[in-house]
Amino acid sequence: MRIKAISVSLLLGIFLLHSNISNASASIDSSAFIKVYEDSMKSLQHIRINAFNDKDKDTANAKMVRLMKKALSLPGSFNYPFDSLTTIGVVMSPDKQFRIITWDVPRSGCNFEYYGFIQSYNARKKKYNLFVLEDHRADISNPRTGICSASKWIGMLYYKVIKEKNSNFYTLLAWQGYNKMITCKIIDVLTFNAEGTPSFGKSVYQKLPTVFKNNPKRIVFEYSAEVTMSLKYDAAKNWIIFDHLAPIDDGLGGQYQYYGPSSQVDALEWKNGTWEYVTNIDARNPNSNEDEQFNDPKHPTHRVNNKVIYDTPH
Repeated sequence: MRIKAISVSLLLGIFLLHSNISNASASIDSSAFIKVYEDSMKSLQHIRINAFNDKDKDTANAKMVRLMKKALSLPGSFNYPFDSLTTIGVVMSPDKQFRIITWDVPRSGCNFEYYGFIQSYNARKKKYNLFVLEDHRADISNPRTGICSASKWIGMLYYKVIKEKNSNFYTLLAWQGYNKMITCKIIDVLTFNAEGTPSFGKSVYQKLPTVFKNNPKRIVFEYSAEVTMSLKYDAAKNWIIFDHLAPIDDGLGGQYQYYGPSSQVDALEWKNGTWEYVTNIDARNPNSNEDEQFNDPKHPTHRVNNKVIYDTPH
């Protein structure tokens, strides 16, 4: 086994000597080398989720982060699917300009930590960039109003990227396991500056109800971990459609562990370059199933693009 490992390392070293990684062309095929890393991550992903203690989870996850970074740094990795890594989410933007890879580490106390990468193409510099997403939720006082970078990121699992015509930003739909009692779904915004650096959060919403205060940079829905909330995109209507949340009793306002979907369905409608809030829409028309991920917190597994993202700790 050691001889094989040395051989793989030697071949990879020779390959990298003949490749400029930072300016690598997507046409270079390094899939055989990426698969070596993928195979190493296959066993780690299950330890990361199912180990009996957090220390073992952290050890497996740290190795997985290092291997994923090496794999994504190889030329041609942008289109590699990582199909055998069934516990990570890989979501490509509609215009193929970037993709986001995210996963979580479920803690013994029913909390979660999030990890991920952004691979993006900088047309100005004609090269692919790689950014490590670092979860700093604990350092962000108000997740609804903060503008975040890759190195100071609000951790979550992305399952949909939306790019409307003539917009200069991307809208992201995400799931976040907050704690034992509360689950979140999030509408976030991603932009890239001229240097290709990503930034999360932007005020692109109009006619929001008073419950969404302080001109939010992202919309965060908080609700009981015991119920289901739907948040999905209807491409035919250019709507983001979601359940209207309400407490089970009027006296429990603001205690989100008691919130759940009411009979009302609301939406954000794409209009004049912004998302405009629409109350109580008619949602009887059938919609695509493509955005039905992360809708059942009581189920032991959740999926994005047919991949299991985590096992819910109970």
